[in-house]
Amino acid sequence: MKGLYRGMMGSIALASLAACSTTPRPSFSTEAAPDIDLAGYTTYSWAFPRPGGGNPFVYERVQNAMDASLAQAGYRQVPEGQADMELAFTLGARDTVDVTDWGPVGAYYPGYGMNYRFGWAYRYNTVDVRNVTEGSMALDVFDAESDRPIWHGIASARIGSTDSPSDALIQSAVDGLVDRFAAASGRQGM
Repeated sequence: MKGLYRGMMGSIALASLAACSTTPRPSFSTEAAPDIDLAGYTTYSWAFPRPGGGNPFVYERVQNAMDASLAQAGYRQVPEGQADMELAFTLGARDTVDVTDWGPVGAYYPGYGMNYRFGWAYRYNTVDVRNVTEGSMALDVFDAESDRPIWHGIASARIGSTDSPSDALIQSAVDGLVDRFAAASGRQGM
């Protein structure tokens, strides 16, 4: 019985560790054209195969991750001019200051004679100020025939100050965007 208990506790500890990974989880926002049925779109090509500016290695990793995730969702990449939809993505990062005011804090000093005072000590505020970098990835989907935008999604997360996000973060953002587009198209579970 002890072995079973230890095994269960070990499994719970491993699951807890996996849930507390250090890879930031992106937040998502999406918008679809209200009068377009996205279910009819099955093939795609890239509107801008090589975006300008930024780190070209990161762009290549993102595009490869997008291609793999789209293929898994049931979309097929075709040569330019033969697709139902054209895709474009942009990457960005901005530095911000994150300020957290923890409110007034004061320690309680009980009275222990003449040199101690009763009640609360002097009140002071604890403010936490941090510089953070927030990265964003936007995926835009256009109707290939009319060039009309039909879907827009943004994934954003706090990233390190380096210009190269981790593969795990890229995959998480890409999968989240493609999953949301597939759900809007009625293609979840394909």
